[in-house]
Parts: sequence; C-alpha cells; structure tokens
Amino acid sequence: MMIPMESPKVFVVILNKDGSECLPECLRAVFSLSYGNFEVVVVDNASRDGSLEAARRDFGRAHFILHEENIGFAAGMNAGIRFARSRGARYVWLMNNDAVPGRDSLTELVRVAERESDVLLSPLVLEPSGRQWYAYGQIDWRHMRAVHAEPPKEVRDNEPYKTEYLSGCALFLSIDAINQIGLFDEGYFLYYEDADYSLRARDAGYRLFVVPKSVVVHGEQSRKDPEKTYWLVRSGIRFFRLRSPWWQKPYLACYLALRKLKNAIDRKRGFREAELVASAYRDEKGDRKARND
Repeated sequence: MMIPMESPKVFVVILNKDGSECLPECLRAVFSLSYGNFEVVVVDNASRDGSLEAARRDFGRAHFILHEENIGFAAGMNAGIRFARSRGARYVWLMNNDAVPGRDSLTELVRVAERESDVLLSPLVLEPSGRQWYAYGQIDWRHMRAVHAEPPKEVRDNEPYKTEYLSGCALFLSIDAINQIGLFDEGYFLYYEDADYSLRARDAGYRLFVVPKSVVVHGEQSRKDPEKTYWLVRSGIRFFRLRSPWWQKPYLACYLALRKLKNAIDRKRGFREAELVASAYRDEKGDRKARND
C-alpha cells in the first residue's frame, strides 16, 4: 500500500564491499519499493570488483560515499547515517548489499514506527529458499553467542513482536533514536555491532521489534568470506567482555580458557579454521591491552 509523498523521509543506507554478484539485485528491489519518500545511499568500502562503478552507472539516483579502504561495517554504516542525518532524514534503513527487500517492506516498517514510540525495528529476514534467516534474536550468555532463534510461541501471526536483539542485516532506526543512543561502536569491525547496539538501545529505554509483514530476503554474501570465522570470534569476545554483568566475569574467564584449550587441540589436529580462531584470540587480546593502556 502506497504511503503519500508527505510521509517521513527515509534514507536507505546500503553498505557495499565487492558486491558485484548481489548489489544490482539489491538496488533494483530498493528502487521498486512502494514507499514514496526515500533516498538511497551506497557506502562503498574500497570495492575492487567493479560493483561500485556499475552501481554508479546503472543507479544514478543513488548517493555514493566512497572509502579508500575497508573501514568495516560499523564505521561504514556510521558514515551513511551521518550523511542521512545531514540531509534531513527522519528514519534510516541500514541494509546489507545482499539483502532484497519486498515491495511493501519499507511501508510496513514506517507504519509501525509511526504508530509505536521508542522502537527499533527489523523486518522478517528469509533465506532465498524461503526458510527463516532472522525472525528472533537471542543472546546466549552461557555459551557466548548471539543466535537467530525461533520467535516465542505466543507471538500472533503478522503482528510485530519483541526480540532480545536486532540483526544488522536490515536494521530500521529513527534519527531521534540515533541521537539518543549514539552511532555504532567502531571498535567492532565486523559482527556483533548489532547486538551491542541493541543492548545500548534497551538501556536507553527503547523496545526492539520484528515486523513480520515486512519481508527481506538475505543472500548472505558473507558465507563466502574466508575471514568470517575470525571476525565472529574476535568481535564476539569483545562483545561479551564489554557487555557481560560483573558477576559473570569469572565464568567468562573460565569459559574462554576452555575454548582456547580446545583451539590448541584443534590446531594440532590440523583443523582448517583453527588458525583463524587462534589469530582472533591473539588480536582480541591486543585490542584489550590497547584499550587498557
């Protein structure tokens, strides 16, 4: 359903890094949205595959922010948010370059945001097969993981429902919320910045909702990233060190010690990803030392 042009201005911020296989489909879907009052910003983190040049040629209506190096998800999205805020945006919709939004997805997000106060939102995110990719976020403090889980059973069909954290795949925020909560923590290069931001939002009194009438398909280009495991481990440790309550710190130290012991065993067995995990442990330790100096 179309919302009139006088509706709130939304900036769709798409982060791109070598997205030649997915960015065109994402942009085609975005420019086909039924919502009338939006602009598009592509933040490019030093792509080398021609995806930036192709997007500038084929989607000239978009704005482009270019970085000469890959500055990561948090810093890249922050650049897009600053641009949107300077242009009078009321909302920003932060989107991965391999996300494909449904035609009415933005309309449904704006409808909920205008009806509810103090909310951050995510659409229902599906895999290309139609399976759920993100429908509910849960933080597993015991095993140090932020997981995509099944929604609570009491959730009513097609009604927005609360979640513990929101995925950054297609995160919808108001500028008012950003002004109160702040920008993403750029200490996270990749992964866990969304969980961190969700907890900061909750601490500031905001509620987190999934809007199932808004649907996005996620191709998950990140599956092809050979460094995915490295960043999941490094950023995950940072998140749980910073966000765990004081009384959980001793358990966290013991749990990490056991994980590192398992990693040492895995390295001796020649497991392929064990070296990446070991590097993440070493580099996170260096990050922590730098923070404490």
